[in-house]
Amino acid sequence: MPESTARKQRMDLTFAALLSDDDAAALTALTRIEEQGDARAIGPLLTALTRKPAAAVEQRITSLLYQVKAADAVATLIQALDDPALRPVRRTALATFWNAGLDARDHLDRFIAIAIEGDAEECFECLTIVENQELWPEKAARLGLARLRKAHANESDPYKGAMLRDAVLALEGRLGVSE
Repeated sequence: MPESTARKQRMDLTFAALLSDDDAAALTALTRIEEQGDARAIGPLLTALTRKPAAAVEQRITSLLYQVKAADAVATLIQALDDPALRPVRRTALATFWNAGLDARDHLDRFIAIAIEGDAEECFECLTIVENQELWPEKAARLGLARLRKAHANESDPYKGAMLRDAVLALEGRLGVSE
């Protein structure tokens, strides 16, 4: 059996163990994921979080996610944001972008959409991404700014409205414009 096939099978078993109700097995799986994992581990890690694991397991999973540097991590996380099964942990997926320092410059429109449609906690995570991403393409930033201004004007929740306003200010600052 080729080494890559054997490695894939070992990781598939590791992902299955991660979803075990046995905390010790899950923690052992997390150690293997930390040592040998790649972007394929992101989905199973997020899925495990949806199962409301023990606090130690949850903390270890978020720690691994917040340090992810795997190739294809951004694409995998963007897909996770749209997965209905992972909706309960979308905030964690969003937080992974800025905690891990991932380059999300090509996805500003997705973060703005989530900030607008999501709850206040998701809006906060999107604001943090907007503020911490070093570079946004100008066209995407201008389009996003227009959407955020409109959403801010129509937001009834004062807390979320304040975050939308902060996102407006962040993009205005990047673009060197104001209302």
